[in-house]
Amino acid sequence: MTQVLFRHILFATDFSPSSTTALPYAAAIARHFGAKLNLAYVIPTDAYDLMSAAERDLALENMRRHVEEQMAGLRGTSLLEGLPHEVLIDHGNVWPMISVMVEKQEIDLIVIGTHGRRGVEKLLLGSTAEEILRCARTPLLMVGPENSVSPETEAKPQRILYATDFSPESEAAMRFACSLSREYRAALFFLHVTQDAYKEPLSTRMQAADFFRLRFMEKHWTLEAGIAPEYYVEFGVPAEFILEIAAKLQIELIVLGMRGARYPRVAAHLPGPTAYDVVSHAPCPVLVIRGGPQLQE
Repeated sequence: MTQVLFRHILFATDFSPSSTTALPYAAAIARHFGAKLNLAYVIPTDAYDLMSAAERDLALENMRRHVEEQMAGLRGTSLLEGLPHEVLIDHGNVWPMISVMVEKQEIDLIVIGTHGRRGVEKLLLGSTAEEILRCARTPLLMVGPENSVSPETEAKPQRILYATDFSPESEAAMRFACSLSREYRAALFFLHVTQDAYKEPLSTRMQAADFFRLRFMEKHWTLEAGIAPEYYVEFGVPAEFILEIAAKLQIELIVLGMRGARYPRVAAHLPGPTAYDVVSHAPCPVLVIRGGPQLQE
């Protein structure tokens, strides 16, 4: 049997309202697992790129002072009362600096909020959250702008949806979904959405559970003893059906696996992957798994 272990959590913020809404989740999960919470901010390069070297040092000092004041405001909230935490501040390109923090602090969960930028706005400004989504090999919890699930003092999701395309990344995500279901004693739902019905061995005569068992056998995946999810199979656009099923079942946490992008910084300006489409409209937090699972045997 496997168990989720979150010992060091990093909450990355830009102090925007959409970013700050993710803090209660980071704090609640840290309390539940007895983890240390790291509050991280990276002063982006576009804040000082065009300045001379002399101006830059002074500007960075002033910006850092302002960030420290903002962090003091976060630390003063009841959310962090009695919770072990540390403030991390640096400057540079956001994801590379966060990546350094993740490695140095041995982070096993990143938590971020996102504006859910789409269309022209995303094309012009890009999305830092999506760049992190495409790059991070550490499990990533994303809270989107349409999230309506409020965390308790401790995180207690009671209905978890795992969406799969049966890729290798999806297997790692399945392990997380099952482990979290056991951890929180939550109901678990499995969903597969295909855009091409003719390529799937599913007919009107095959039940969704039978379809999943067949695919698990083909992939050599196995469910642990005691895990008994409900199964759903749909045909259409994956993001649309994931959101539809999540709303229908009143899901409190969505778990997805995701492949990486070859050029993540460029991709952050382009139409997003299914995971980012889901996060942008999900009524609950979305846990994205790309690297190997942080699980204990």
